[in-house]
Amino acid sequence: MVTMKDVAKLCHVSVSTVSRVLSGDDRISPGTRKAVLNAADELGYTPDFTARSLKTNRSDMIGILFDSYLTHPYFSRVIDSIRIHAEANGFDVLFLSRVKRNDRMDYTETALSRRMDGVLVVYADVESESIRKLTRGNIPVISIDAEEENTPSVLSDYRQGTGEMIDWIAARGHRRIAFIHGEMGHATAERLAGYRLAMEKHGFDIPETYVRAGMFNHPESCARETEALLSLPVPPTCILMPDDYSAVNALRILQEKHLKAPEDFSCAGYDGIPLSQAVSPRLTTYSQNTEEIGRRAVELLLQTIQREAAPQRDVTVRGKLIPGETVADLL
Repeated sequence: MVTMKDVAKLCHVSVSTVSRVLSGDDRISPGTRKAVLNAADELGYTPDFTARSLKTNRSDMIGILFDSYLTHPYFSRVIDSIRIHAEANGFDVLFLSRVKRNDRMDYTETALSRRMDGVLVVYADVESESIRKLTRGNIPVISIDAEEENTPSVLSDYRQGTGEMIDWIAARGHRRIAFIHGEMGHATAERLAGYRLAMEKHGFDIPETYVRAGMFNHPESCARETEALLSLPVPPTCILMPDDYSAVNALRILQEKHLKAPEDFSCAGYDGIPLSQAVSPRLTTYSQNTEEIGRRAVELLLQTIQREAAPQRDVTVRGKLIPGETVADLL
């Protein structure tokens, strides 16, 4: 096996110089750096990550705990941002699988066995005992879109985003605005709060029948609840839908039943996935800043791993409204 000693011998420098070049020390002169890298490439040298991990007590590896919705565009974009920013900082990313012990899923055991330096909880039930065990342990943990006591979180601005959406819709003459939400959790609770606050601010009534429980990433549920809303004696003129994927595909289902937006009803999605702007009519939506969410999550986790002063508070990331063609102007 080729060692750093072999590389040092070939380019006539010390082993410590080779080590500093390969670890990214920018104090090495460009000429020496080039010579070392060329020698390493010529000999086919690869670092011994196991030895380095034992020496530094770090693996330069972070885990992503992700229970479901892996194919959902919003989460896939967040995870891609995490990967890009983690790798830019010299860290590899692995998904954190579950180990079953006594009928319980033990994430902590998996993270420890893989010598993970930290874990990002991207989408999971933070109330479950297996995740609580992880967050109470000694492994640095940052959560995304979930509030967990004593665990810093990176959150999207669901409450403000939904409020901005209501403001924009109201400015186009809509007063009867309904809301189909997804499963209960942090995102749904914040969007419901934003919806109620904005409707109250504008003096709009919220009939009990206007708030419907649907499902995320489920067009059939979204289409079914939309039909129920449009069948009410006093139907809404505009409907907030759980997410863009559900909204876009629900519109396709409803179109087959001769219900079109914005001719028969207005609607808006949430997330800002590319598909929302690639269809006709373009969906009005609120785009979540997935790139920034991933970057801030990695930043907070690395601060904790490197024992810097990570803020013990939540970080909220702003998104932006994307006006589309699915909200009619009633003025």
